[in-house]
Amino acid sequence: MPESKMHVVIVGGSLAGLMHGIAVKRRGHDITILEQHLFSTREGQAAGIVTMEHSQKFLDHHDLLKDQPYAVNCSSVQILDKNLKVKLEFQRPMLMSSWNVLYYRLRANFDGLASSYCTQTPAEPSLHGQAVYDQGKRVNNLYPDKQKVQIEVEDLVDRLISTISADHVIVADGSASQMRHLLQPQLKHSYAGYVAWRGTIMESSVSDETRKTFQNKTTLHTTSGGYIALYTIPGENGSLEPGKRLLNYVWYTNLAADSAEFQQAMTDTAGRQHHHTLPIGKMRSQVWENQRKVAHEVLPQPFAELVDRTTQPFISAISDIDVSQAVFFGGKLLFVGDALVPFRPHVACSTNQAALNALLVEQRLAGKITLASWERQVLDYAKATRLRSVTWGCWYQVGYLSFFASKVRHLATLCGQSLRNWYIYLMG
Repeated sequence: MPESKMHVVIVGGSLAGLMHGIAVKRRGHDITILEQHLFSTREGQAAGIVTMEHSQKFLDHHDLLKDQPYAVNCSSVQILDKNLKVKLEFQRPMLMSSWNVLYYRLRANFDGLASSYCTQTPAEPSLHGQAVYDQGKRVNNLYPDKQKVQIEVEDLVDRLISTISADHVIVADGSASQMRHLLQPQLKHSYAGYVAWRGTIMESSVSDETRKTFQNKTTLHTTSGGYIALYTIPGENGSLEPGKRLLNYVWYTNLAADSAEFQQAMTDTAGRQHHHTLPIGKMRSQVWENQRKVAHEVLPQPFAELVDRTTQPFISAISDIDVSQAVFFGGKLLFVGDALVPFRPHVACSTNQAALNALLVEQRLAGKITLASWERQVLDYAKATRLRSVTWGCWYQVGYLSFFASKVRHLATLCGQSLRNWYIYLMG
C-alpha cells in the first residue's frame, strides 16, 4: 500500500472492518465500508469480548473517546468445583467489554455515528480521509483490473447491481467469509464436535448469592465433556454500574454432528438449519427448555440460575478452518480478522487478531514494514493462535491424548516460526 491518497474498500462492517477503516482513514485515505446489514442500529449483539493487548493498543492509539470507559475490569480467574469451592484461583486482570460497546465506539470514531452508547462523537482532524459506511450492500464478486480492484456490489434493498473501483480492498467479512469462499474455495470448515451455548443476564436479575459467587471474576466450572465460563461485561448503553452490568457466559457441550440433538439445536424457529451460528431470537423454545433441564442436572446452582434466566440465548457450532494466505492480487487485496481465519472461542482472540492486523496495516502504510513482512506476521499470529485454540478445546472437550498431540503441533509451529524469524533477522 503506497502512501499517496487512495480509495480503499473494506468488505464487512463489523469490528475488524471498522478497526481497519479507522487506521487507514487516519493515514489520510478515503474509505468505503460495504456492510450487508441494513441498519446502523445493531441490537442483540451483547456477546462478551476480552480486550487483550492488541485491542488495548489499538484503542489507546486511535480511540478519540478516551474519557468514556468501555470495559469492566475483572481482577482474577477462579475455577469452582460442583460444591462451589475454589479449586484454583490466580491473578489475571482482564478488561471485559462487549460487541455492542466496541461497535458503537468504533462507529463514532470511523464516521461519527451518534448512539446511546456514544452520545458525543469526536471531531475529526481535516487531514483524515473521508469515511463512508454503506449499509445493505453485499459483495458478489471482485477481481483485479490493471492497477485497480473491481468490486461487484448488490444493493439488498432494490436488488440493483453496480461495480465499484478501488485502489485496495480489505476483506473483513467474518468467520463465514464469502470472499474467502470465492478466492480460496479449497478451505472448508470442519465441525469440532461441540457447540457453545451463549447468553447474558443483567446482574440485578439474579440472586445475591449468585452475584457473590462470581464477584466480578472470570469464573469457570468443568463438567463431563465440557465447561462453562462466565465474566461480567458492560450493560445496556455501555453501563458499568453494578447491577446494570451483564453476566455473560459461554457453555460448551459435546454434540455429535449426526445426532438429533445437534440438528435440533441448530434449526431455527422457521425450520432453517444453520451451520455456524443460530442467532439471538431464533432458538426454538423447546430446545432451550431442554437445555435448561440439563443445566440443573450438571451445573452448580449459580450457573444453572444464569441459564434458567436467559431469555435470548444463541448457539454456535465450533469449527476449524485452515489458513493459507492473506495477500491477493499482488498486494491489492488483504484478508484480515476472522475472514483470514477464525479461532475457537476458548482463547477469546478474535478481536485481538483484528486489532493486530489493523496496527500492522498502519505500519505497512507508514513504510515501516514490507508487504511480505505484513503477511508473515499476520499468518504467524493466525496459525499459532488457531492451534492454541484447538489445544484448549482438546483439553476440555476431548481428552488428554488429543490435548498432548495438539500441544505438540502448537509448540512445533511456534518453534518453526521463531527459527525462521531468527534466520530472516540474521540474513538482514
